Amino acid sequence: MSRLADFLRREDGTATAEFVILFPLIMWPFLFAVEAGLIQMRQAMLDRATDIVVRELRLGAPDLNDPEALKAALCERLLIMSDCREDLMLEMGPVEIDTFDATRPPSRCVDRTEPIQPATDYRLGGTNEMMMLRFCVLHDPIMPSIGLGEMLPREPGGGFALTATTFFVNEPRE
Repeated sequence: MSRLADFLRREDGTATAEFVILFPLIMWPFLFAVEAGLIQMRQAMLDRATDIVVRELRLGAPDLNDPEALKAALCERLLIMSDCREDLMLEMGPVEIDTFDATRPPSRCVDRTEPIQPATDYRLGGTNEMMMLRFCVLHDPIMPSIGLGEMLPREPGGGFALTATTFFVNEPRE
């Protein structure tokens, strides 16, 4: 009994209790910043990869004539995304120049709950035709239940959407 009383009177563990209480409060802003930085870096890499692929596409690269080849080219240049091909959705089609009607429904992303994804909207367009190209890729937060990872809107099956949209004009082919 005296050993238990001696144990309860000891004060050498009080700093540990303060640390356990304050450590999560101090670390939360840092974890929030790490998540935000990773998202921003992935969005910048998606925009960069889109710009590179679209440049090749508008100059008439013959190997980018089908959607799977275009997705592969983007994923090859998208250095920091895992499972890029499985989580990437592509939309491409002409834009009416008379009205500049580029309004389309919100970008579709991969639905991880469905075993088969809907057909890709992919139309090459003709010479000198204005085109819109949109990529949507899902990103899984590194800390899904803490800070920013918890606040972001989720797509079906998890992850949230990062999108890149660009417009280009098909160059004349000789």
